Amino acid sequence: MAPPVTSVIAIDAMGGDNAPGPEVMGAVAAVREHGSRVILLGDEPRLRAELDKLGASSLGIPIRHCSEVITMDDHPGQAVRKKRQSSMRVGFELVRSGEAQAIVSAGNSGAMLACGLFVLGRMRGLDRPGIAVTMPTLEPGLFGAGPTIGQSVLLDTGANVDVKPQTLAQFAVLGAQFAKLRATSPRPRPRVGLLSNGEEASKGTALLREAHALLSAHPSAAFEYVGYVEGRDLFQYRRPKGHELREGGLDVAVTDGFTGNVVLKTAEGAGRFLADLLRSGVERSPLAKLGALMMMPALKSLRSVVDVDARGGAPLLGVNGVAIICHGRASARAIARAVQVAEDHVQSGLIEATQAAVLAHRFADGSASTDPKASQPEAE
Repeated sequence: MAPPVTSVIAIDAMGGDNAPGPEVMGAVAAVREHGSRVILLGDEPRLRAELDKLGASSLGIPIRHCSEVITMDDHPGQAVRKKRQSSMRVGFELVRSGEAQAIVSAGNSGAMLACGLFVLGRMRGLDRPGIAVTMPTLEPGLFGAGPTIGQSVLLDTGANVDVKPQTLAQFAVLGAQFAKLRATSPRPRPRVGLLSNGEEASKGTALLREAHALLSAHPSAAFEYVGYVEGRDLFQYRRPKGHELREGGLDVAVTDGFTGNVVLKTAEGAGRFLADLLRSGVERSPLAKLGALMMMPALKSLRSVVDVDARGGAPLLGVNGVAIICHGRASARAIARAVQVAEDHVQSGLIEATQAAVLAHRFADGSASTDPKASQPEAE
């Protein structure tokens, strides 16, 4: 039996592309189906109208009126500083004050990062936060059995376009701890790789080569660093050993936010392409439809694996609070799932465990800050 839900989740109901409809519908679904405790943030008359439309006024979902909205076109830093009554910023303020334990938003991801830094502050000993996304992958089966479906963690997927070598090394720590805490890794020491354009040591940019040298020079008891990995390794990992290939399994792929975001969007597009291609092929003939009917259990299983909405949202790792970033076009189902993800992160002690992991890893080049003020919000 799942533990009772005691966390309060603040939902930025105005930031998404289609707000506030999906946000309100997702909040209502989370309350009705899982007994979640949420606070809706945004234009109160519009939010109450949405609740009335859903026949959900009797649920007693609290609303915090916010007179401003951070849009997708806003400059993140400037918007967070100037729009202090925006639904997104107010949500982060509620987390900082303890009135809420997490925030969920489908709004401007750059503004989410800025709010995390300005309002909550980054974790002590960390240079930059990162956005972590879980992706489906094939794990090698035991004792010669066929592969099983697992999960790999990709970060950063959009928070930091320009990074330093030590930032990538710290992302390895964040990703490994996240993989262990979320049980996405079947191994006690998650395997971590640097995303590159080849496995050879001569490949990669100067940034990657420096990060590789840093991680190689400072092995960790918390994770196994396997060197460079390629994009295909995210989904089916095979590690070279001599002239043979042995199945390995990859738990975390580390990269900068620009590359990670491109990889993520490409993977999502490829998934939709394959689904549309399959649907088109099935509709061409009665025989294909019959075959699809016979394969329906397998097709439903495949759909559940690549379903983006089932992921809900991605955590902003490295700030002093739980913040879940959803896709701008997130559906009501994705918002409801993001609320569950936020609750899980709060109850699992994600923040405390991640902070401990960061402080346990100190790199020789002084990349990990020892300034106690690093855990405080940025100057405004």
